[in-house]
Amino acid sequence: MHYFNTLSKTTASVSLAALLLAAGAHAQVEVDEQGTTSTTENAETTRRLGAITVTAQKREQSLQDVPIVVTALSGELLSDAGVKDIKDLTVVTPGLLVTSSSKQANTTARIRGIGTVGDNPGLESSVGVVIDGVPRARNGVSFGDLGEIERIEVLKGPQGTLFGKSTSAGVINIITKKPSDELESIFEVGIGNEGFLRTSAEVTGPLSETVSGRLFGVYEERGGLLDVKTGNGPRTEDETSQYDFYSFRGQLLFEPSGDLEILLSADYTDREEDCCMGDYVSVDPARGPLVTLLAGGDGASAFPIDPFDRVAFANRDATQTTEDWGVSANIKWQTGFGELTSITSYRDWENGSGQDTDFSAADLWYRDDETSVDAFATFSQELRFAGATDNIDWQVGAFYANETLDRSDFIRYGNDYFFYFQQLLLGASGGAFNLAALPGNIYTGEANATADVYEQSSDTYAIFTNNTFSLTDQFDLTVGLRYTIDEKTLESNFDGNAGSCATALTVFGAAGGLTPTLCLPWTNDNFVGVRSTQDRSDDDLSGTVKGAYRVNENLMSYASYSRGYKAGGFNLDRSQFGPSDPTPFQPNLDTGFDPETVDAYEVGFKTNNAANSLFFNGAIFYQEYSDFQLNTFTGTSFIVTSVPGVISKGAEFDIRYLPEQLEGLTLQGGLVYAETQYDDFEAVDFFAPPRLPGSTISFAPRWSGTLAATYETPFISDWNARFNVSSRFTSRYNTGSNLDPLKEVDDLVVVNARMAFYSDNSPFELEVWAQNLFDEDYYELAFDTPLQGTAATKTAPGTAVGAFLSPPLTFGATARLRF
Repeated sequence: MHYFNTLSKTTASVSLAALLLAAGAHAQVEVDEQGTTSTTENAETTRRLGAITVTAQKREQSLQDVPIVVTALSGELLSDAGVKDIKDLTVVTPGLLVTSSSKQANTTARIRGIGTVGDNPGLESSVGVVIDGVPRARNGVSFGDLGEIERIEVLKGPQGTLFGKSTSAGVINIITKKPSDELESIFEVGIGNEGFLRTSAEVTGPLSETVSGRLFGVYEERGGLLDVKTGNGPRTEDETSQYDFYSFRGQLLFEPSGDLEILLSADYTDREEDCCMGDYVSVDPARGPLVTLLAGGDGASAFPIDPFDRVAFANRDATQTTEDWGVSANIKWQTGFGELTSITSYRDWENGSGQDTDFSAADLWYRDDETSVDAFATFSQELRFAGATDNIDWQVGAFYANETLDRSDFIRYGNDYFFYFQQLLLGASGGAFNLAALPGNIYTGEANATADVYEQSSDTYAIFTNNTFSLTDQFDLTVGLRYTIDEKTLESNFDGNAGSCATALTVFGAAGGLTPTLCLPWTNDNFVGVRSTQDRSDDDLSGTVKGAYRVNENLMSYASYSRGYKAGGFNLDRSQFGPSDPTPFQPNLDTGFDPETVDAYEVGFKTNNAANSLFFNGAIFYQEYSDFQLNTFTGTSFIVTSVPGVISKGAEFDIRYLPEQLEGLTLQGGLVYAETQYDDFEAVDFFAPPRLPGSTISFAPRWSGTLAATYETPFISDWNARFNVSSRFTSRYNTGSNLDPLKEVDDLVVVNARMAFYSDNSPFELEVWAQNLFDEDYYELAFDTPLQGTAATKTAPGTAVGAFLSPPLTFGATARLRF
């Protein structure tokens, strides 16, 4: 009922705004080649959608001629919808979900339910992010604030032929605006609730007859979205989810001749935040009071629990520091035989992660941002040579990338750790356990529990070709192939102090009492001093075949097959054998997992009406994944399991429409129906729970859709107004890898709204905006908190579950000057 009430409010708001604005409309509206609108008073013109240019096949084509499902988003729509980073894209892209967990760097994009949880840096992404031709190492390493964006293309389904590995579910292809040969500048200041402040400046223009430049800088900050109960400290900050960052980006465009273009880019971002803490969904009635007692009466949620009271519990800092910079050179040279493109880049990214690891105000475990650090350094080089004859558009290329990944993961005991486990031991033994048997010196406050260091290096080599043959005036056949080799080496060094596992095995045995709890990876002294080296080499031949038939000038149909590939790798976290194994609770030093592959089939159409005021595209898809890389959080560590099969099938529709009945209104949206389920397979342990086979995977709503309505009209005197309402709908889905019923999100509608006022005779613009207009509450991701209870079993939900929440309603205003 809540969903229908929200949907009714949304529909009514959009309809009422459109009707009220229509009453005062006096202008005709024209549309340029990017689909953007402008007003022309008293002009007898017909509104038309211009050709939408995309580079989904790494050459410029009309959207309506590309045999791929593409959601194309213009820079104007992105601005109207308030899209500033990858998470904001969900409100304008059907079938896309983007979530974060314990830090914003752990961001995961999913298309049609397929994605890779970002908390484990050993896993590469299923949805690739490419910015101006440069691939980013992981979703969380990508797409901060980039200044003015030309467009974003979200490509659905495997795109490995042209975009390489780690694109088995799709690609988010971002194209920023190049430097202009005309002097332009933009200055803006925005303020909002929750302490929001944003200032930015951008200038572009010619530096000489053959050189132009663009420079962008931004500073942004926001206060906390959750209150924090800190127990006995030492944390004193009583809010969390606050952040501040600054970023700079510069570009130089050299055009020494009409045949040569050189674009040099550099960027730098520094971000600091206190993020991210979860609210309780469920707390075990037995362990919750113990945690509360240790925290001085404020350790965990009181009963009944309401996660949306936005109160977190933490006695340790959750400081996140991120430094990200990169440089690139994009060279295009028109030769007598075709166009040669070279894209060279180097990127460096480092994130320090403080965390209250026990998710409570008791002082049990924690990380600090100085010793728990993830760092990526990536060099990439792509060469492409492309050309065309009367009947063939051809393209060949080569790609190389070197990535080094360094991770240090230090988890420390807190001052309450010893007493907490004393009480568990006494309770499990009926008070008979001899506490003197514990090596108490290891539990002193600030002592290291773990000191793990991982060093991974990888090299990727690929050659590819993609060619379109015009067999007749109406029928085109596209054939592409890519051969990829991946080589990876991982050195793991485990260290720290002695733990409680040896004691537990002595007292309880492998399967009895509290052994599983006391032998959690972070307390397992069997890891102390262990070293290991792992190597792997994978290769894959992927490709695509697409047939496109243009029935007439208004209808194109197509069918395609594509094979996608995501590299294998290593789990960069502690892994140990279970209690039923021959060597219970010993380190498992073979943490490799196989490549993930997908075979995808698609049949679709692209249409436009005779007046070119309506684009309507649709497709039916079937995707079969093998060795699907499932990343599961056990509450204390991440484990990767290769699930034999996942099948995603359904239909997708996109629309772009200029209604004749209401001049000034532009509609863009889409609808996706997707059944994304695990195949039947044998699953017997926590890391692939028995509830998984045959079930819908996490973060895979059956229905999802978006609708963006933009209306432009004269306002007062020579001032115009532009109104935008952007909304997304998702049906029920589960946010937990183990599909615990407590981790479900109900049917959901999220709405953003923006009003802008501007004049052609004034450089000043004013915007009033709201994100999550109706203050919809939902989980971004739910997770187990085992120190406060138990994880889910086959027949029962977990007794201790937390959740990272979506942002609440935020609103504000932005003033802008354009010269």
